[in-house]
Amino acid sequence: FAVGEHVRSLGLRLGAAEFDGRTGRLVRLGGVELAGPVLDVWRAPTENDRGQGTRNALAADWEAVGLDRFLHRTGDIERPDDRTLVVHGRSGPATRTLGFRTTCTWRWQDGALTLSIEADPVGDWHDTAYGHLSVTPPRMGARFALPGGYTEVTWFGPGPGESYADSRAAAPVGRYARSIDALQTPYVVPQENGNHVETRWLEVSGPGLATLRVDGEPYVDFTARRWTSEALQTARRPHDLTDSGRVWLNLDHGQQGLGSASCGPALPERYRLPIRRYSWSMTLTV
Repeated sequence: FAVGEHVRSLGLRLGAAEFDGRTGRLVRLGGVELAGPVLDVWRAPTENDRGQGTRNALAADWEAVGLDRFLHRTGDIERPDDRTLVVHGRSGPATRTLGFRTTCTWRWQDGALTLSIEADPVGDWHDTAYGHLSVTPPRMGARFALPGGYTEVTWFGPGPGESYADSRAAAPVGRYARSIDALQTPYVVPQENGNHVETRWLEVSGPGLATLRVDGEPYVDFTARRWTSEALQTARRPHDLTDSGRVWLNLDHGQQGLGSASCGPALPERYRLPIRRYSWSMTLTV
């Protein structure tokens, strides 16, 4: 392709990486079939997110403005040189003006694929139509779908249990390995769980599959599970959660804290994600 040419063909390649020319999403890296990323601002609400009826009910605000119903549209796809792909897009709910404009920049260098994500807020995040003065997203992340044959995650960062912005004192930094199933916290009422903050690197492996390694630049938060956040949200009991046939891997800038609003005060502002421009980067290798 010529430098700066806008691309709309199938089978775009950067080294060992292949992309869908319609969406600009990664579909294969080396021998691994995968799909993503899509901008992910949602998490399955926790009991604390739901608050006390109408008091401190962050989840009700999120759902009212459609943070659980984001749609994704690809704009221009550019290839400024033979090692770079730039994908522009917009994500937001169909019936609202709020959302994010995204730019995903992919670079192939020295056998590795680097992804830089920029997300800029657009539209009215301070609309009072539903009685909200301000709504902030529970997550700012990137979701990938991996083959369901992956079974293990090894990582360097806080662990071995889950950790969040305001809940990490019992998660010392180290090298850990757990099965994907063991990463899930089996709450009686299914809800967001299993996040790991400030991860330096992680490797996802499984029998007969190439190991996928992700290096944060310098960190990513990660979750890995066999169902989506949407499935987690609708489940009423743990037995409602079934294997989707894929592993859903989130590689995030971060999530808001857990708080204690189900029986206590609202989540402090310092543990929320303000409406602003976000950027984060990672390197993927197989």
